Amino acid sequence: MDKWFAAGHDVIASAALRTVEDLRLPLRLVSLGFGPERSVVQMATALLGWVPCPGCTDIGTTATHICAAGAAADDRALATPEPGLQAAREPASPAPAAAMLAKSGPARGRLLPGADDPTWEAVPLHLRQRLRVPAHGLVSPARGMLTARENRPLLSAVRAASRMRMTGAHWIVLLTADRESLGSRSQRAQLLYAVLEQVAAQQAVRAGETTS
Repeated sequence: MDKWFAAGHDVIASAALRTVEDLRLPLRLVSLGFGPERSVVQMATALLGWVPCPGCTDIGTTATHICAAGAAADDRALATPEPGLQAAREPASPAPAAAMLAKSGPARGRLLPGADDPTWEAVPLHLRQRLRVPAHGLVSPARGMLTARENRPLLSAVRAASRMRMTGAHWIVLLTADRESLGSRSQRAQLLYAVLEQVAAQQAVRAGETTS
């Protein structure tokens, strides 16, 4: 292949390529909503049963892990323990909240996951970011219907959206809130409502898949 780099530029391009490659994984994690405050490893541990190895720093499924420190297989958690043994080792966890049919708000007529359903953790980062600006405007300071005593849960949920610290309970409050409760003539409320409609459509599809 003909040389098409100026002298020394091939070294610079090689270093730049390595830097871009190193950024690929962090960018993918951020695009999925993971970061310092939300660990993808913790989610894998909670949802997929990943376990830490006592002999090294590895975390994952023990079925494919070979401990570099030579820890005995019996010292590591079993990847697929016998049913009776697993029940004896692990405390019973509470049953997840059932899906609910929204009777009002952006999700009206749609089936939403329960407040503790892990699908709320998977709301795309770009939708959370689009909620942040109008939510901040609505609570800085809060006005109108948002300040009504009966709308305190809604006000709390909007504040959580402005900080991008949403729980499943916050999402459900927002997705079932009437448009007027956010501000009947507010442009920020309209922007917030439009994004919530997108979230509702996405979460409703997932709820349908998990309940089919």
